[in-house]
Amino acid sequence: MNEAELVLTHVLNCNRMSLYLNKDINLDRDKSRLLSSILKRRILGEPVQYILGKTEFMGFEFKVDNRVLIPRPETEILVETAIEKLNQSGIASPKVLDLGTGSGCIAVAIAKNLSRANVWASDISTPALQLARENAGLNNAEIKFIKSDIFDALEFKNHKFDLIVSNPPYISSGEFHSLAKEISFEPQLALKAGKDGLDFYRRIISQAAHYLRDDGLLIFEVGLSQAYFVKEMLEEKGFEHLSLIRDYNDIERIVMAKKGRV
Repeated sequence: MNEAELVLTHVLNCNRMSLYLNKDINLDRDKSRLLSSILKRRILGEPVQYILGKTEFMGFEFKVDNRVLIPRPETEILVETAIEKLNQSGIASPKVLDLGTGSGCIAVAIAKNLSRANVWASDISTPALQLARENAGLNNAEIKFIKSDIFDALEFKNHKFDLIVSNPPYISSGEFHSLAKEISFEPQLALKAGKDGLDFYRRIISQAAHYLRDDGLLIFEVGLSQAYFVKEMLEEKGFEHLSLIRDYNDIERIVMAKKGRV
């Protein structure tokens, strides 16, 4: 749905089809005030997803507010890739880790599409984890949530995963100030990643092999023009079978690699 449809279906408490087929829809005083309030906030640049408090991702509804990033369509490619590779692996009950889960959209979508998977999700932000847990409950998804700065939590010490997936912060310090006004409403903690935007890839890649089983997969979403540098880091750490996947705008958006055997 486009923004106008999202707002009107929310205000009128109806589905998209009713907007066009129901001739008896009317805006009473309360609905008019609600619509006016929404439009005023939108004019100031606040994302419509925050205003409505919800968004859709992979066909599931998620609560969103300024504790977490708004899920993007490009991230669906990350999830689709992870699901495809796990299905191809033939592993009966794959163990999956979503690093920097935010709203929980990645972990929830994987858990809902792979009921046999054992899904873990971590984030350094306590408020983000609170919302992610709400979203798991909203979608009846069984996920183990852990507060952790990358792999620092003790719970990770003796675990090995079949797949680690992450859409980490990847905005450089210089780029951050030139972003669209809407982005200023989203949490900086989930966006900024140092001078070149690659800080979190360095940290994850430097430790990931220890937490992956043999032939385990590491899959990232990356920012514009970052795929080459992330691929180079992975090769330097001994990862193999690297591949890049383009998004809907023909940008190299997903980087995937397999843990090399020593």
